[in-house]
Amino acid sequence: MSGIRTRGKGELEAGVLTILREHGEPIGAGEIQESFTGHVPAYTTILTALDRLVEKGEVVRHAPSPRKVRFMAARSAVEDATDTMLRALSQIDDRKAALLKFAGDLDEDDVEMLRAALTKQRRRP
Repeated sequence: MSGIRTRGKGELEAGVLTILREHGEPIGAGEIQESFTGHVPAYTTILTALDRLVEKGEVVRHAPSPRKVRFMAARSAVEDATDTMLRALSQIDDRKAALLKFAGDLDEDDVEMLRAALTKQRRRP
């Protein structure tokens, strides 16, 4: 069954990042593997995904000893989402249109939360 894709492109790395963020502290590849539900990827597949995430700067590798390598997400999900939104805004010509479209797609609770945050920010000296 080797070579048959069981996940969509990027799903394994996203799953690994989710697990790392949930733990909040460095953990080993075996612990990551045990945290998967449903189809559990092979240990070597987890290591490959971790190597790729380290190369991308998404994961930090901790190695207290050669046999005790642990991994941790470089950023929280909130930091990652913020960076993604700011990067997207910096790459578009009509920033105002993008912000208005984004705000228009928010539900009422999100609009109120954003409004309160902006009001609070404006009141700062």
